[in-house]
Amino acid sequence: LLSVKEINSQRETMDLEPVLGEDNGNDNFRPLKTIPVFSFHLLVSALISIVGVGMAVVFPENQRCEAYFLMLYLRVIFWVITLLFDHVIKYHHDKLRMNGFHDFHRATGVHKSVPLYLVSLWNTAIMAIQTLMQHYYGDNFGMHCIQSFFSPIVYVSTFSAVEFGILTVIHGTYIARVMRFNRARPLPDAMRGSFEGGSSVGLTQRNADVAELLEKQADLISFLQDHNLRLNQRLMQMNSEVRTITLPPS
Repeated sequence: LLSVKEINSQRETMDLEPVLGEDNGNDNFRPLKTIPVFSFHLLVSALISIVGVGMAVVFPENQRCEAYFLMLYLRVIFWVITLLFDHVIKYHHDKLRMNGFHDFHRATGVHKSVPLYLVSLWNTAIMAIQTLMQHYYGDNFGMHCIQSFFSPIVYVSTFSAVEFGILTVIHGTYIARVMRFNRARPLPDAMRGSFEGGSSVGLTQRNADVAELLEKQADLISFLQDHNLRLNQRLMQMNSEVRTITLPPS
């Protein structure tokens, strides 16, 4: 009987540790798989910039209008890619938040939102400039396309190059953070004590943003509810195993 109790105690410890996050290795950690998505988006931006500069330099003057409109088509395609990119990144970060990593989710909020805003802003500016040129030049728009330095292909390529530079900084910073996060394999925020001060719902923090505090509370409640559900399931499984071991066969 003593050996059965010892076995049960050991099994309870082994079963509870992964749920409570007390194991040092954090075997339940799921890495954030967004680095390939960010790398692909940055690669597409680089290719568009290279194509724009190449067409501005290589294309003859009588084909500069064709190069300009081709760049506009590429800008539209890039916006669609950025929109899909934004949805994929939000999907992965929502899963990350549901797994309890709320601080990292908030810390990378700018990196997730800026690309779509930036590409949309750049395309809006290009569309506004195109409208002004078409209105101002009228039927003479084709003649201005063949100008060497002031042709539309030059300014579109310049816009794309500046955009690529900004995205390089944003994406590079994000990729470095995610690599450190995946390599560290941290425990969820509630397990690491980041909510210890927030267990009082954060009302004692001075100069704190109320909306941010409410969001942290909602995240913590959602995580603890999911955590309690997993604990209940594990306890029910352990109880059934204990009954199987301790009850004598009828």
